[in-house]
Amino acid sequence: MKTIFKVGTTIVILTMCFQAGRYYLNNFQFEDAAQQRLLFETRASDTQIVDIVMKLANEYALPLKADDVQVHMVGQDRIVDMEYTENVPLIPGVFTYPWKFTPRTSTKMLTGISGPSR
Repeated sequence: MKTIFKVGTTIVILTMCFQAGRYYLNNFQFEDAAQQRLLFETRASDTQIVDIVMKLANEYALPLKADDVQVHMVGQDRIVDMEYTENVPLIPGVFTYPWKFTPRTSTKMLTGISGPSR
């Protein structure tokens, strides 16, 4: 009886870890894709950046709303903060946990740099 309980507990814990890992990986991939996309969109306005992030969120099937995306400058860094809550089924059909994700990306803006004078 003890062995069955231990095996059952182990299966539940492994299932929870697997489910949490899937959602965390999806968030990580989204954050990385946003970073890569914004790296090459240095001249985009704040509104265009929000549109880019929303398209990526749609591709990754994330419940992100445009109101939850903030774009601001700190020195020469353009920082994009995002926030969304995903209901993660840690034990599918039994237990769902509302996990708050806060991906963040920043890009160094190299403006005002001119080439060598001739």
